[in-house]
Amino acid sequence: MRYLLIIFFALLASCSSQKEAKIDSINIKISKEIISNFDQVKYQITNHLQNKNKLKYNKSEIFSNSWVSVIKATKTFDEELHIEVKEHQPIASLDRGRFITQEGKIITPAGGNKSLKLVSIIGRDNEYLILLDSTFSLQNILNLKGNSLISIEHRGSGFIEAVDNQSVMYRFNKEDFRVQLERLEELILFELNSGINDDIRYIDLRYKNAIALGNKNMEKSI
Repeated sequence: MRYLLIIFFALLASCSSQKEAKIDSINIKISKEIISNFDQVKYQITNHLQNKNKLKYNKSEIFSNSWVSVIKATKTFDEELHIEVKEHQPIASLDRGRFITQEGKIITPAGGNKSLKLVSIIGRDNEYLILLDSTFSLQNILNLKGNSLISIEHRGSGFIEAVDNQSVMYRFNKEDFRVQLERLEELILFELNSGINDDIRYIDLRYKNAIALGNKNMEKSI
């Protein structure tokens, strides 16, 4: 579900040959909870509306450097400008304050935002979408035992490491990731069906004919 930020601008005057809007007062009404820092979004949208017709102004910047995804403006007969704003919906966090959205866009929102419980993806810029796909696939397997993925990282040389909310670490080879996921699924189903709980904290699936397991006190291979 998208959160909506409804902003009502009192359009008091219009000026200049570029038809810039001079906005002297702003009344804001929030219809649902938002991710953004309220004051920051107010400033960003006001600045966007006042400068969008200037030749050197980058109109798309607000959509990549804020949580704003869509701006819809409607002018009433009373010369009042109603602005409806839809936010980006993030599905993963990246480094340097960046996020991946549901549309697959990478954004860098300026200003503060609410604390978000998102999986952290770490890797090179050209790997993010591949790692995101790996995140979805791994999470589907972890759903079998009710765990949630916290982070996934390509540590180099095809070595992928992931951690879930129970502090269990998973290690894969990028090349054989799909095959190794199938083996992880078999292991989890075996644990669930057998009722065995060894308090496993480490699962390394990079071996051809074995899986390395470790708990708080030991490591074993099966």
